[in-house]
Amino acid sequence: MVAGFAEVAVHAAVEAARGTGITTDTPELLRLGERAVLTLADGRVIARVERGADRYETAAREVAVARWLDREGIRVGRPLGGEQPYRVRGTVVTLWEKVDGEWTVPAELAAILVRLHRLAPPPSLCLPTLDPFDRTDERIAGAALAPAYRDTLRGIAEQLRGEYEQVRPVLPRCVVHGDANIGNVLATPDGVVLFDLDGVCRGPAEWDLVLTALYRDLGWHTDAEYAAFCDVYGFDVTVWDGYAVFKRIRELRMVSWLAQKAGENPRIDEEVHRRITDLADPSRPRHWHPY
Repeated sequence: MVAGFAEVAVHAAVEAARGTGITTDTPELLRLGERAVLTLADGRVIARVERGADRYETAAREVAVARWLDREGIRVGRPLGGEQPYRVRGTVVTLWEKVDGEWTVPAELAAILVRLHRLAPPPSLCLPTLDPFDRTDERIAGAALAPAYRDTLRGIAEQLRGEYEQVRPVLPRCVVHGDANIGNVLATPDGVVLFDLDGVCRGPAEWDLVLTALYRDLGWHTDAEYAAFCDVYGFDVTVWDGYAVFKRIRELRMVSWLAQKAGENPRIDEEVHRRITDLADPSRPRHWHPY
């Protein structure tokens, strides 16, 4: 078990579960990033533990968004019943039903996005406006990076903020997932399930389409998979003149997210350094590994 936040997250998840009547042995840590994701109750429950109490409002909105989308007939990871989130040990915990499924294809993601982008949210959700640089500065500041690498990322972020202000989307503004990628959907016998709803907000539809195009550019999706994605959604974001800017912002977010793991092992450090060097030069070919 990783020390520090991971240890706090384990205790917080157990306490939150017990407070709702769920007995559990030692949880299994699935993922550790800006929040910890663990399984409880013999794998039947998922706990998401935020790094600080300041994430309470975001966690509460994620629960509310999940319940709204479920009512609208979009299959999502479902929060357990009762009032959530839970404040435990200086953190914020939400509890969710565990969903068993298989990886699916980009076209299935596109089908969900078509439905999501057509929805009109109730005013009670108070969805925020998209901030494409959300948490980027904090990630860069907190990463174990040499000053030169950190300065490079800060300079790129500043440049992209200016370029973003000049971008003019051509698709309608709508409800967007915020992190629409193949890793946030699972195929189940009852349909495809959408996860990680903490970034749901109002913004340009193009923001939800860029990641699949970027993954194709990185070689993580095939040309045929990307073509099927575009056919289902009805739009190819790469022909839009704002694609290059949105793509670089997405790359910056990917790099800053992974930079939080710098210092964990040499392989991650090498990947982070490669990505920063590539990001500083858009013409460099990307040979990135998925994390």
